[in-house]
Amino acid sequence: MKNLLCIAFILTLLTFGCSNEDGNLSLKTTDTNSAFKFEAKYPESKTAGLEKYVDSILKKELPLGRNIDLFVNLNGNDKFNLKAKMGWLEINFDKKNTSLDSYMEVKKLASDIGKKLAEK
Repeated sequence: MKNLLCIAFILTLLTFGCSNEDGNLSLKTTDTNSAFKFEAKYPESKTAGLEKYVDSILKKELPLGRNIDLFVNLNGNDKFNLKAKMGWLEINFDKKNTSLDSYMEVKKLASDIGKKLAEK
């Protein structure tokens, strides 16, 4: 029961929306026993800055402003699905047969993306 309350609390904290000058920001995180999903809807004007930020973290050039749907390799074995277009990004990570380190890396990436998008 305590774990369930903790998970509910974390999901509540991670799922929020706020407004800024350019439009709306909506961040949604779903974390279950088998999968982790992060979705961000943000002003299109923030796409270029987010692209630079994600490229620097992942050490890869990802064209977030285009319609992309690809797998990003984390450590040679584990990977996550990244979908993006102007003003929208989604990360899907299958927890089955993957390492805890990779899960934590993807979770931190999602959190950092949310923080970056919330900057004014």
